[in-house]
Amino acid sequence: MTLDFLEKLNNEYDKYFESVLTQKRFTHSYVKQLINDSKIQNNFSVKLLGRSIENREIYSIEFGVGESTVLLWSQMHGDEPTATMALFDIFNFLLADDEFNEIRNQIKKNLKLIFVPMLNPDGAERITRQNAVGIDLNRDAKRLQSPESKILLNLVEEYQPVFGFNLHDQDFRWSVGNTNQLAAISLLAPVYDYEKSIDSSRLNAIKLVAQLRRSFEKYLPNKIARYKDDYEPRSFGDLIAGKNISTILIESGRDINDYNKFFYRKINFMMLLFSFTEIINNSYSEINITEYFEIPTNGNFMVDLILRNVTYETQSEKALIDIAINREEVYKENSRIPFFKSYIMDIGDLSVFYGIEEFDCTGFEFDLGLISDEELKSVSNLKESDLKKYHEKGILFLRTNQQTELNDLRMPINLITNQNDSALEFNLNKPTNFVLKKNNEIKKIVLNGWLCDPDDLSKVKNGLVF
Repeated sequence: MTLDFLEKLNNEYDKYFESVLTQKRFTHSYVKQLINDSKIQNNFSVKLLGRSIENREIYSIEFGVGESTVLLWSQMHGDEPTATMALFDIFNFLLADDEFNEIRNQIKKNLKLIFVPMLNPDGAERITRQNAVGIDLNRDAKRLQSPESKILLNLVEEYQPVFGFNLHDQDFRWSVGNTNQLAAISLLAPVYDYEKSIDSSRLNAIKLVAQLRRSFEKYLPNKIARYKDDYEPRSFGDLIAGKNISTILIESGRDINDYNKFFYRKINFMMLLFSFTEIINNSYSEINITEYFEIPTNGNFMVDLILRNVTYETQSEKALIDIAINREEVYKENSRIPFFKSYIMDIGDLSVFYGIEEFDCTGFEFDLGLISDEELKSVSNLKESDLKKYHEKGILFLRTNQQTELNDLRMPINLITNQNDSALEFNLNKPTNFVLKKNNEIKKIVLNGWLCDPDDLSKVKNGLVF
């Protein structure tokens, strides 16, 4: 029945997608709006637990009247929003009236679900891991110096849940073990001491994690990992696991081009609802714990792009090098729409690293590219056909005296506003712009870290302003 339930959830998920949350960098105001909606207020028990350092409300949303309490908290790191989105999808599911009514009634009858969406609203406002004063809430479980930390611990002590779900996002570049496969989801039954002991509550968490891995392999083939389990006494997961509460950590990665993380939002939705049914039916108890320890741990830290076997001319001779490039999301003045800034992570023999994208540049020669001699009068008048002409000539930078903010440059070209010829610099930790030639003809362009053909730079999200 449970696997059939999963397949039905997979097929019907779009009905429950919360359309208010259409991009991942939403603020506390969106969460507050949804919680104050009459459908939530009338069908759940909504409680104001307290306020953040900057006076933003932190709520719990309760559903069900069962004897077994399950506590779920999301976004204790403000820049980790995937599970928060999934929780509001779950609320829509619990409110619906359709073919899942039998399961809804089972959940309501057997469980008391306590959700805390967005434990760290000040961090969400800043798009930072930490709270308003720079404290990582997940390293504040012992000292409890933040009001947000006290709110969570008070909930744990008041309700003594049988299960706790600690919902996070991880850097999407972690691999599954020592493979070149990105970890979509990393799971863990946290330890509660340095010996990594297994009591009855942790045993239940271990078995449920193993069941989740087994059941979701179909949707995430070879993409599920086990998070590192070193004991961290300042962490809430480890602290709560030591209180006889079966604690499960879910860390969400990201598909390469799914910047809003909608697919793993869906996986969180399915995984949590499936977990509720497993807890009710105690189905996971039959799992052998060896399945848990067979889950590969988070392994290599992968690179966005590796260019292999590039011919690079030094002052005295030609060398064969690999180039590793990463692209990071940048939010200017707390904009909710990301820009990307590339940098060169490493140069040389990178045969021990994996790239999320790799390209064999055997026979390709490195060239820095060019800065346009002419001065651009208007950025807004640039056309795609103009850009292609520049790219075909190896021109990656245009000069302009127009004051152009990064927010205005959502196009595949770079701008130099202060005669900054050093923009062409090729070195570690520098922005990544150059061309690759064969027989002195430009074959590939690397613009702000994206590898493209000169006549097709559609994958480039934005250039940079120097």
